[in-house]
Amino acid sequence: MRTSNPALNSKIFEVSANYSSSEKMTLQGTVNKSGALLFLLAVSALWVWRNYFNSDVQTAAVVAAPMIIGGIGGFVVGLITVFAKKAAPFTAPLYAVLEGLFLGGFSAILEGRYQGIVIQAAALTLAAAGCLLMAYTSGLIKVTDNFKLGVVAATGGIALIYLLTFILLGLKFLTQHQPTF
Repeated sequence: MRTSNPALNSKIFEVSANYSSSEKMTLQGTVNKSGALLFLLAVSALWVWRNYFNSDVQTAAVVAAPMIIGGIGGFVVGLITVFAKKAAPFTAPLYAVLEGLFLGGFSAILEGRYQGIVIQAAALTLAAAGCLLMAYTSGLIKVTDNFKLGVVAATGGIALIYLLTFILLGLKFLTQHQPTF
């Protein structure tokens, strides 16, 4: 596979015989770590969210510092993870917290402006991810080729609906807000 993406170079896919069985990746280990990272993201996002809605004046300035720290810090930590993969056990939790700071602030600002929509989207996203992780852990979901095909088809369908909605809302906005010269 040829790619210029440094995270997907040829060494990534080489399997070394020097790994012990405790160092090998398992589905259950991935699910457990994903759950822990989801928890860290949710806690940091909720902290920023709470600060925003408990403040006397709900403006972007209330969450500007956490968002800047989360955005820039997340970018830097993401780059460190890509180029120093052995640091991932330390950088992944840090990235989850930083991502939570940014997403918590950004979603709080949008919730303040468009009441109700962001909290539903965030809650549904976190709940869906948590439920899927529990379903994998319990063995309720077996990953087969048909399951993979169904996930790809459903994800593609949702992506197309989102794209169409984005285009139609953009067109609606443009027709309602004609610039005057």
